[in-house]
Amino acid sequence: MRKFFISIFLFFIFLMPASSQDYNNFFQNKAFRIDFQLCGDEKTTTAWLHQLSEEPFWGGRRAQLSTDLNLGQNRIQVFDSLSNQLIYTDGFSTLYFEWQTTPEAKLMKKCFEQTVQIPFPKKAVKINIDKRKGFDSWETLLSFNVTPEDKLIRRNQLPKVPVREILKPASPDKAVDIVVIAEGYTAAEQEKFFEDAARLADHLFTHEPFIKYRNRINVYAVAAVSLQSGISMPHKDNWLNTAVRSHYYTFYSPRYLTSPATFSIRDYAALVPYDAIYVLANTPEYGGGGIYNFYAFASAGSKRAQAEVVVHEFGHSFAGLGDEYFYDSDVLDGMYNLTEEPWEPNITSLVNFDTKWKNMLPKGTSIPTPVTDKNKTGGIGVFEGGGYLTKGMYRPSYDCRMRTNDAKAFCPVCEKAVEKVILHLTEK
Repeated sequence: MRKFFISIFLFFIFLMPASSQDYNNFFQNKAFRIDFQLCGDEKTTTAWLHQLSEEPFWGGRRAQLSTDLNLGQNRIQVFDSLSNQLIYTDGFSTLYFEWQTTPEAKLMKKCFEQTVQIPFPKKAVKINIDKRKGFDSWETLLSFNVTPEDKLIRRNQLPKVPVREILKPASPDKAVDIVVIAEGYTAAEQEKFFEDAARLADHLFTHEPFIKYRNRINVYAVAAVSLQSGISMPHKDNWLNTAVRSHYYTFYSPRYLTSPATFSIRDYAALVPYDAIYVLANTPEYGGGGIYNFYAFASAGSKRAQAEVVVHEFGHSFAGLGDEYFYDSDVLDGMYNLTEEPWEPNITSLVNFDTKWKNMLPKGTSIPTPVTDKNKTGGIGVFEGGGYLTKGMYRPSYDCRMRTNDAKAFCPVCEKAVEKVILHLTEK
């Protein structure tokens, strides 16, 4: 009888997917958070470790752990210390990198908070944090070893605020988990926040592929409490005391809404399992922001473009989509080097177009694609203008949710890119 049960046990172990075995071999059912500082100026970047923390929930993927989607200006790699096997990797981008492209970075040095969350290791690991040097080349900014028993890993230090499930059709290990965090809502406005968070989720499900994969998307709301109602507007000499210190006028751009308080945002996010962070700002002022695997910001009360901004910014933060609009002298028009292929899946400098949507083009499509009445309403092409540049950068359609608020949807290339990330996070 004992041999029979051993045989059955070995049979099920054999059937278990290799990826599941990898997760269970190397990681625990909780999260490990790495806080660090990115410092420098236009031409230099250094990284300094700030704090390591244990968090109660891991909402990220449990399969394809060493699969790299080649998204983000940076990446984290986790290696088993004994075998040096790569056991986890992920990409991310930073507010710091955007700042490096602004005129201010030519004149001074600054530091920006940055956080990355990984599954909590069972054994000693080596962690590398890398900076992208090119489309497929990297340099290591920070490398260190971690033992999970380290007594200086911060534990049980989370804020105590109300949390509510807005949607939960699937368990966190099988879902994209989105946490919506209140910003600029006082204690008396918590019910208003929960209503606004539910409305944000509704906005998201007006677009494909979120509609298609609705049964794989969980949404949680965390009611962080602000002492004052509203959002800071430095360009109007109006600073407020809010939960995560967000403000408009980022890099002196009036509509760009971000927060420098990354560590605080992650403290609130850690109250639930999460793959993506959305900070919902209690203001009618038009604006927002989104950075890949970092956070998205949107105004809760803007009448001008509620659903449009919510989905556009999530396209940035969730799938790494680039902006497809372009204006002369845009504040971020120095972000791209036209001698290299950008990593964002929906823009190209044509340096390495084979890695982008070339195989999706209809036969006979002109490259670049001229702007004609037919092409404006047609499918996929290679239209000049994108990534804040009028020349030398190209986008896949004449209009798209990543270009204007008038577009009805993501273009096919952007929709496919979003779907790829959803499947990466949810398929076993």
